[in-house]
Amino acid sequence: MSAPRSPAPAAGAASPAGAEVRVLRDGDPAVAALSADGWTVAAESWGARLRVTAAVLGRCAAAVTAATDAGWELLVLGPHDAAAVVALDAACAADYPDTAATRHDVPDAAALERDLRSGARWAYGAAAADGRLDAVTVLYPSVGREAAMVETDFTVTRAAVRGRGLATAVKAAAVLDLAAQGHELFGTGGAGVNEASRRANEALGYLVTERWLHLLPPH
Repeated sequence: MSAPRSPAPAAGAASPAGAEVRVLRDGDPAVAALSADGWTVAAESWGARLRVTAAVLGRCAAAVTAATDAGWELLVLGPHDAAAVVALDAACAADYPDTAATRHDVPDAAALERDLRSGARWAYGAAAADGRLDAVTVLYPSVGREAAMVETDFTVTRAAVRGRGLATAVKAAAVLDLAAQGHELFGTGGAGVNEASRRANEALGYLVTERWLHLLPPH
């Protein structure tokens, strides 16, 4: 399981309980001021970047090889796979960390199908020998943040096969394929509590570039 996309700053948001949440970058002077007023850190999130290098491509190739040697096939997914992607994501939806900057909604199958057909999103998967889709990563070209960056929309692994490197493998397959198409910069992020997601990205060469604190007002 990996949390969706890079967290972005927000002036205020609603927590699941309805309380106001301030999402501020770690080191923002406002954090100290709010803390002095009794605000507390309820959660953390992070953003990371990967720039394609020969070393990164080597790590990605090794991750893909490890998964294929273990019996999975790494695939570029297309519009006809949208329903399977959504079914896997829906089966794992309750496992996503739910925070102000990392909340995830299961995509609509018809919308995902259209996006995969038009190139508005890309998807890569790991399929078991019987054809079952066990892991997926979905990505999209960034708009308005950093030029020519590919952002992770979400990455998900079937619960029964987590811990076997499949999230790392599908992300690696994405980097290899999109780098071959000329993309050089990738972004991702997740909830601070989801260490497995961060480790999966760091294994390929993603570097954490930003951390965000989710502050709740005093009760």
